[in-house]
Amino acid sequence: MSEVSNVTDGEREAGESTDGDERVAFGETLVDVNGLKKYFTQSSGLFSSISFEPDQFPPVSLGQQKVKAVDDVSFEIKRGETLGLVGESGCGKSTLGRSLLRLVDPTDGTIEFKGEDLADISGEELRRKRSEIQMIFQDPQSSLDPRMKMGQIVEEPMRAHDMPKSDPDVATTASVTAENVDEPVDVTVADDADLVVEADDEGVATVPVTVARDEYGVTATVPEHLEASASVESDGTISVNVSVSTSKDELRRERAKELLGKVGLDPTYYNRYPHAFSGGQRQRINLARALSVDPDFVVCDEPVSALDVSIQAQVMNTMEELQEEFGLTYLFIAHDLSVIRHISDRVAVMYLGHIVEIAEKEELFENSQHPYTKALLESIPVPDPRDEGARGVLEGEVPSPQNPPSGCRFRTRCPELIAPDEYDLPDEQWAHVRAFMRAVKRRTFEPMTAEALEAEFFGGTLPWGEAGEVVRDVIDLIATDRQGGERTPDGDDEVEENWEEATDLLLESFAERSICAQERPSYELESEYGSGTHFAACHRHR
Repeated sequence: MSEVSNVTDGEREAGESTDGDERVAFGETLVDVNGLKKYFTQSSGLFSSISFEPDQFPPVSLGQQKVKAVDDVSFEIKRGETLGLVGESGCGKSTLGRSLLRLVDPTDGTIEFKGEDLADISGEELRRKRSEIQMIFQDPQSSLDPRMKMGQIVEEPMRAHDMPKSDPDVATTASVTAENVDEPVDVTVADDADLVVEADDEGVATVPVTVARDEYGVTATVPEHLEASASVESDGTISVNVSVSTSKDELRRERAKELLGKVGLDPTYYNRYPHAFSGGQRQRINLARALSVDPDFVVCDEPVSALDVSIQAQVMNTMEELQEEFGLTYLFIAHDLSVIRHISDRVAVMYLGHIVEIAEKEELFENSQHPYTKALLESIPVPDPRDEGARGVLEGEVPSPQNPPSGCRFRTRCPELIAPDEYDLPDEQWAHVRAFMRAVKRRTFEPMTAEALEAEFFGGTLPWGEAGEVVRDVIDLIATDRQGGERTPDGDDEVEENWEEATDLLLESFAERSICAQERPSYELESEYGSGTHFAACHRHR
């Protein structure tokens, strides 16, 4: 119990404050991810795959392959901001989001939330921490239990965490207004009054109490869900006792209805089942459920991807309003760059398990520095009938996450692959070599003579030096008149072998010798828009 003594006519506030839980200030780092990895083990039969990992025990594993869904990812999110995460399907966005909540256990790395590494905790400690971190899932239908009513769905997280819950570190006190009272007033406030009255930044829950005298005696008035009894002691002091009058079930029900109203749903629909709602309304239920435990950080896994465009805007506007009202921090995962631009403060671009670029929103959209980001931006349709429609299109397939490329993950599809230093080729000649290498690898042209190949890809003049010799060897392998004679292969097998040999020769001589294959890129650049840092994983900035 907490007591407030000797309050006279007028408004007084008293009571000692105690420090509450430490909170991260707005603009300070709330989530700090460093070297995060998540590998999934895929069984392919007993003898189909043998891997050797000298740093692990046992060092030899049979019949298992590792899918590197998230591979050495680092970033931070500041309190109050929205970090947008964008990338094509299969790049690891959702796995990254689930790893932050420990819905899947990380293989390696740290996930610091308010300075505590979530990767190191488990059991009851992790369960308690999840009340501060919530997730909104992509599919608004499958993420709701069809057998539960809307109100029950929103209340479920509160029941799981026994909320609302009184915080023993919060002090309770009273702010007393006395009307027609000259005697001293002693107010005793129950320790669990913070179930109803929110604590301030200093960890004090202050209950407003009005003490009045009328013709019937002394009365005390307190907010809803509290009750107060007033009596006059023998020495003339007015004694007031304040306690909670509402059960936790009733408090949960009221909070659920309040949240439903805040997300734009009619609280009178409390007892309806999910099938009675549209997709946009179901996603609002998901949003209310996530907010029910008063989290600080919410992972939004493509929350509007399944919704119509008009509904997307409404849901995002609601999310922005709630972010400002509740001081939320978002990791917002999406495919749609227009959605990311609308809601994000900073944007991270992900490709094949790596973060390839992070920058403030305007900096990334107006001054992108990674070829993959540029390709994504060029893929955005332009609603202009006069636009010629010449857009950059990425060629090739995304490599397997079981065996990703060394160095830069994007290099196998990159239109700006860097030439090996040993060749010292002019930009124009290297562009010809690069185009020829892609065409041979993907077999995008019909068989032709050596002269036709030289004219088609090199304008009739091969690169000089060793690079030209490699190109000549490749042409000799695939040209119909190779080695100066009529192309008369013994059969399809020989033709296939020639193409494979030509592809391997080009990759080994050029692609694998590029710095893009030798080192993983990581560069901090100066921003042209805004004052934040600009990270780009591209060796063109070396």
